[in-house]
Amino acid sequence: MDRNKKYFIDFLIGTPTKNVIFEPYITRELTEALIWRRGGNLWSTPEQCISTLASNTERTRADIFFIDMNDFTEEEKAIIPHDILAFKGRDSELGVGVICHNEEEVSLVENVADCLCIYGNTTSSKIPVIRMDGTPEEAIARGDLGWFARNDAEKNLADYGSKIKILGGLGVDFIVGSSPVKIYSYVAELAEKYPSMWACGSGGEIPGDKYLEFISLLGAFGRIRRL
Repeated sequence: MDRNKKYFIDFLIGTPTKNVIFEPYITRELTEALIWRRGGNLWSTPEQCISTLASNTERTRADIFFIDMNDFTEEEKAIIPHDILAFKGRDSELGVGVICHNEEEVSLVENVADCLCIYGNTTSSKIPVIRMDGTPEEAIARGDLGWFARNDAEKNLADYGSKIKILGGLGVDFIVGSSPVKIYSYVAELAEKYPSMWACGSGGEIPGDKYLEFISLLGAFGRIRRL
């Protein structure tokens, strides 16, 4: 299955060609289980984190992976732009998104990232923004292209899907409490009912000990990706 940041960016800007997944919070435990590698060396530097998260897209089928600035020290944050550019020099098709929590972080990475996931009142006029908090109305008024739904994907799609892209929203409780059949069915239903409006995703962080449930979500996405 091909992966290309163009698919995700096209989804955000309103010219989608494929269904996409948005699962920015994947525990280290699940990541290591998916890539069949373990150890602190996978996470000890920003460069190694980027490499590990990029490898994980081979299993998640994501077109873009996300690094969270909260995971790094101030010294490490300063070198992240360099490490992102170095990665892009090795792989120009896979996208890099950054989760930012303040204006300083946005300013640091907006010239090198492919999109930003932003908490708080700051934004970017340079690259696509996914709002990670607040309300859909606030995100729409700010001009953000996407809004991260923690739950209630269907309600948010019905109310706001024609105005802003809805990402996630299946709900972690739904994923960990449902059978694979139910997950597959609901994901397919949402993708069919709200074409081009929704990025498949849990809307949170699936616990590290819920490997089979997470695999069910990825399998459900794999099916709608082929549509």
